[in-house]
Amino acid sequence: MRNLTARVFRSLKTPLVLFLVVMTPVIINAHYREIQEQIHKGISELYETNESLADWVYEANDFVFNGKSFDLERKQKSAIYSSFESVTMVSVKPGGTSPGGIGTGWFARVDETHGWIITNYHVISDAKDRPDLISVTTALDMWDYDAEIIGYDEIADIAVLKIAKKDDEKWTALEIEDASEIAMGDPVVVMGHGMSLPYTASQGFVSYAQRYGTRPYSLMLQVDAVINQGNSGGPVIGMNGKVYGVAQSILSPSRAIPGWDGIGLAVGAKQVQRSFDFIISPNYISKGYVPYVEFPFNLSVKKLEEVYEISKDDRHYAYIDYSSLPEGAETTVGQDSGLLQGDILWEIDGENISSSFGVLKKTVYAMPGDVWKVKVKRGEDFVELDIAMREMDRNKLLGAVNRGGR
Repeated sequence: MRNLTARVFRSLKTPLVLFLVVMTPVIINAHYREIQEQIHKGISELYETNESLADWVYEANDFVFNGKSFDLERKQKSAIYSSFESVTMVSVKPGGTSPGGIGTGWFARVDETHGWIITNYHVISDAKDRPDLISVTTALDMWDYDAEIIGYDEIADIAVLKIAKKDDEKWTALEIEDASEIAMGDPVVVMGHGMSLPYTASQGFVSYAQRYGTRPYSLMLQVDAVINQGNSGGPVIGMNGKVYGVAQSILSPSRAIPGWDGIGLAVGAKQVQRSFDFIISPNYISKGYVPYVEFPFNLSVKKLEEVYEISKDDRHYAYIDYSSLPEGAETTVGQDSGLLQGDILWEIDGENISSSFGVLKKTVYAMPGDVWKVKVKRGEDFVELDIAMREMDRNKLLGAVNRGGR
């Protein structure tokens, strides 16, 4: 009898193993959400007591069950809930030239007595001479706050407000992400008051990290997360809870009345940081506005046949070109610094520059007085020059922005 049982077991062993091999992933897949919800709940609890072990379990879960694919949903929820209390409503009452309206803001800095709020300039522009018309509401408190306008940057469409605490409120500032960490395809959430509905959120992805041409002298963050009226000034938040940009507008050229066509635009993180840092600095008080610099070079772009024999990774298309300048034209800082006709642009501050767009990106973020160490190829030799950035004429810059519109 014992031998018979052993023979039966051996005959069933292989089919049983195959059954378990096939059915185990089927069962796991059928209950994947429930399994991952429990695993992530356990990981969250473990983080409170043993962060190192929690990290190990998190990575093991990803290796065994591809847990990070489920984790995106959890991170989106976390990004929304964790930033909820840092998002404010910016209300402008009718009066003077202001028709009134609602926008969004968020705490960028907090101390024991005050909070500094970033929003869009266009949210408060009609009331910039009547700050008494502007009030701020937070998600935590039952009252409105009178807002002080600290400053604004019309070019980037950024404004900074300041409100005073009334009852030792526990506000939390959001951190602005390093622009180099932002990439196409990154998941994001847009927080704000879309269609004047308090505290809404939409989800999507970064479609383009530095979009030029949609607004003068700006490199915009393009997202496919829905942006509606009322979202202006609100944070575009990555899954790490940091601010990727400030929701600014939508692109809807084919409609008589703008509507959602899937292209949302936000002021990029680096430009937001640039504007905020300058506005809260003493330099803003003395200057009265946020300055930008002139494009420093007269450039043309080489044709393909001129660089065809060069490896694609080694091609440098931008070169100094004065040949089409009208007589009496104002000289650029590059010309004044000694750049010659035909010099091929190679590096700026050690960074490889292969095209004129590389110069544009650095120009948008530069400040007057910044000194660039520029390397060019002149014939068979390389030449390095120090070139100091010069401020762009304020009226010319504002004219470009006003013509470009929003």
